[in-house]
Amino acid sequence: MARRLNKVERKVVESLREHGQEHAVRWLEGLDEEGRRSLMGQLAGLDFERLAQFRALIETPPTDVSFADVRPAPIAKLPLTEAQQRAEKEVEAIGESALRANRVATVTVAGGQGTRLGYDHPKGMYPITPIRGQSLFHLFAGSILAARCRYGCALPWLIMTSPTNDAETRAFFWEQSYFGLGADTVHFFMQAVNPILDGDGRLLRAEADQLLVGPDGHGGTFDALAKSGLLNMLREGGSDLISYFQVDNALVTVADRRFIGHHLKKGADFSCKVVAKRDPQEGLGLAVLKADLPMVIEYVDVPKEVAAARLTSGKLRYQYGSIAIHVMDVPFAERVLSQERGLTWHIARKRYEIVDDGGRKVLSPAGGCYKFERFIFDALAFADECAFVEVRRDTEFGPVKNAEGEDSPESARRLLQRRWLLWLKEAGADVKTPKEISAPMIEVSPLYAADADDMRERIRPGWKPSFPLVLEP
Repeated sequence: MARRLNKVERKVVESLREHGQEHAVRWLEGLDEEGRRSLMGQLAGLDFERLAQFRALIETPPTDVSFADVRPAPIAKLPLTEAQQRAEKEVEAIGESALRANRVATVTVAGGQGTRLGYDHPKGMYPITPIRGQSLFHLFAGSILAARCRYGCALPWLIMTSPTNDAETRAFFWEQSYFGLGADTVHFFMQAVNPILDGDGRLLRAEADQLLVGPDGHGGTFDALAKSGLLNMLREGGSDLISYFQVDNALVTVADRRFIGHHLKKGADFSCKVVAKRDPQEGLGLAVLKADLPMVIEYVDVPKEVAAARLTSGKLRYQYGSIAIHVMDVPFAERVLSQERGLTWHIARKRYEIVDDGGRKVLSPAGGCYKFERFIFDALAFADECAFVEVRRDTEFGPVKNAEGEDSPESARRLLQRRWLLWLKEAGADVKTPKEISAPMIEVSPLYAADADDMRERIRPGWKPSFPLVLEP
């Protein structure tokens, strides 16, 4: 070493050698003082016990999921008959009462960048609305503000960022004056990151003085909420229900009274929205019972023959998939945190640009990097009861994941416009939905109408609008 190590640094070096990471000690030798401080700070922050756990996972990966004791989960399906619709109104009233009683907070997982969309900024900043080009964050903020007005509730918004996008996300909200929500009602908290390892369980570098790390997955929400103090804030403020969604669903219904109502009516502690899968290989986790306990099985863990199995009616046997929208109780989140073993770690094998031991930037072998993450739906292992609630995918599920094609910004914009046209039609407007929406034709602010009921109050039956049309307060 170029200089003598202090006590803390010596302890870090000893831990590295003890855990088979001697190569990281050599990295320090080739850096200047600033680089050494940077890398040493990251190495000192490593959880070596967890690092050993990750190495063991690489050496002994988990066994495949057995489907011998798996069957489809019971689903609260969309109402079809008048009797079912009346029953749903009663369920909605339960959810509305919870909202009016200030029991609900909403949590958005927004730690990702828009890299796959060709957008080098936080995904929540991506311009999604078809005419005005407002961001996903803007769309959700409008829905939250509309819910606050409708139910007379506080509905705090908790947004989970990552070290990659936290500063830019906060700056964006400040620049947008928090979209009129009030800075004191929007709370940011950061998810943790884990080191990404090679196939031998060794640490990797993204830069000469930077470890290669990755976010710990949406299952890290529990730890991050607790460490930020926000879980305590919710409990002390009387909010005992968390409405959770991810930032890449443009059609999410924020603070959905029907969903909250089903959760409360069933006495659930963790609940999931589901849709009928469009095909066997769609990337949605299956809603099932395993040994009679609720579970979501990640799609990559489902054998092709199981995913493709059909009933005599021709429908998929495992028809319903989770769309990553949940309601959970605050005491349940605390229970998950109290469990010693916590949520299961999953491995994703990926390819990254790394710095090799010679200091050169190279592309790792395909699948040569091991990323470790947790999934929020694995918390079902600690749930006493779960409500799986079916929703219409064309009005509630518009993923923004791919640059083009399915689940892209273009497909989400088409779905948004079809939903708004449907609301107009249900409200009695004289409109027709074209088979193809090739050009922007309509945009509705959540503050004008957050759903079909709002639209009925806004327009007169028989109104014939002209397009393109923007409806806002």
